[in-house]
Amino acid sequence: MLKEIILKHLNKELSNQEVELFDLYYETLVSYNEHTNLTRITSRQDADIKHFLDSLLLSKLYPLDQPYRLCDMGAGAGFPSIPLLICYPNLRVVIVESQIKRVNFLLHLKKVLNLDFEVVHERAEVYAQNHLETFDIVTARALGELRLILEFGVPLLKVGGYFIAPKGSKYQEELDQAKEALRKLHMKQISSMEVELPDESGFRMNLLFQKEKHASGYPRPYAVMIKKPL
Repeated sequence: MLKEIILKHLNKELSNQEVELFDLYYETLVSYNEHTNLTRITSRQDADIKHFLDSLLLSKLYPLDQPYRLCDMGAGAGFPSIPLLICYPNLRVVIVESQIKRVNFLLHLKKVLNLDFEVVHERAEVYAQNHLETFDIVTARALGELRLILEFGVPLLKVGGYFIAPKGSKYQEELDQAKEALRKLHMKQISSMEVELPDESGFRMNLLFQKEKHASGYPRPYAVMIKKPL
């Protein structure tokens, strides 16, 4: 059960209301997934570990107990920001998603769960160009390699804000490739957290970076980013 999983791995006791919201989240996702492909993870046990626990583990990197503005780029079916919002309702969440089928699901989920978050149908780099230095925390779970998502997300951060990057087994290769991006975007790595998800469900390296000062001129147009990555 999710309650036991969260207690064991996060030392956090879910309230009855939080458990009900996660149950409703799962039921809504599975039902919607029958006609609109959102995820391959549909069993309850897999969802509890690979969606809910995996998302909530990010809370171990930085305390989320303040009314931080958090931008989740390319959240898909709402991960990691919606599980975080369920447990930390003080967060002010904006989800930026380019695929309309995912936007429609998130808007439906917002009504079902009765949670307060904003969904923006936009490409991440376009949204960033119009919302520079707006957020305290930015994250992207499955949007692309590190140097790319840094250029998407760092411009959104206020100076002193944090970028959270959940990564898999190739994290070191991505970190090495992102050295120039980190330098140009004035980011420093604060910490990292290695996780082996239960039941052999996968490896995670969750990375935390802090913005030291703002770099003008970013993000560049997507075609330029792909042709000449930082």
